[in-house]
Amino acid sequence: METAQPDEAHNTETLQLRFVGEDIDGNDLHELRAAHVAEVLQGIVELASDFDKSGAFGDGPPTEVLVRPPTEGSFTIEVIKLLHEHGGTFVTATGVSTPPTMSSVFWWATKSMRADVKDFGYLDNGNVKVVWQDDTVDEIPVAAWQELNKRKRRRKKQLRRIMAPLSDEKVTALQVSDETVLAAKAEAATPDSFTLERLDYHAAKPEDEIEESRNIFEIEAQMSAIDFEDPEKWRVKAKDRSARLATLEDTAFLGRVDQGLAIHKRDIFRLKIREDLVKKNGRSRRKWTVLQVLDHRRSVGDDDT
Repeated sequence: METAQPDEAHNTETLQLRFVGEDIDGNDLHELRAAHVAEVLQGIVELASDFDKSGAFGDGPPTEVLVRPPTEGSFTIEVIKLLHEHGGTFVTATGVSTPPTMSSVFWWATKSMRADVKDFGYLDNGNVKVVWQDDTVDEIPVAAWQELNKRKRRRKKQLRRIMAPLSDEKVTALQVSDETVLAAKAEAATPDSFTLERLDYHAAKPEDEIEESRNIFEIEAQMSAIDFEDPEKWRVKAKDRSARLATLEDTAFLGRVDQGLAIHKRDIFRLKIREDLVKKNGRSRRKWTVLQVLDHRRSVGDDDT
């Protein structure tokens, strides 16, 4: 694929990712798994898209990500931003400023993964001064700073995709360098090159997002399944709801069942239910526990058969 060349309408910003290592014969790495390459490109596209939508790259046209054919052990990713007049710039209280490069965004994203924020403050130039716990300092545009503090699990997934080749024991490091040549490059206090290793890949593993809640309510229902041996395998069918497996904790009611209480298929029970809801990574699991059987009556027309 031919790469876009800088002209009066736009400049070309180049982020270079070079994966280094040795093959089984001890030679320099010349190939990567195709699945890993796909992960790298997808991660770059998602990272660029999120920061583009947040306004971190200014007000110009949407960011387009292009890729050059890989050379031995390296992959050059080009992030193209069309700059029409003041598009792709920020208008701040102190004037017009140039947005950050993809290299800067990648650096801040990986830095926030490796170190917590010790302190931060808003500057007159429209940036945020961030002091990390390792006492290093970065100046980050407000829009980029706000995006860094959102969707942290999604961000880790993006970084883990970009570093996917590091899961291969033959790959030892990812060397990141900013090859951008722009007429007006942002004065960002970020390095032009840095290296990520396998420990960084493992640090990017998203943590499980778990939300737990509990609700206690009363409901009328039927017992669609009864297990006299296991109180955790009763099944409750409430009106307009699917039958749900439930644990019966009412020992007094279980005692009456053991003594021969007759339960009919259409009997109506008024139950005190505790519902435990667990949301893990966007998926929900509900558990019902019958705390007490408040009332028990025969359905109209039922008999003793």
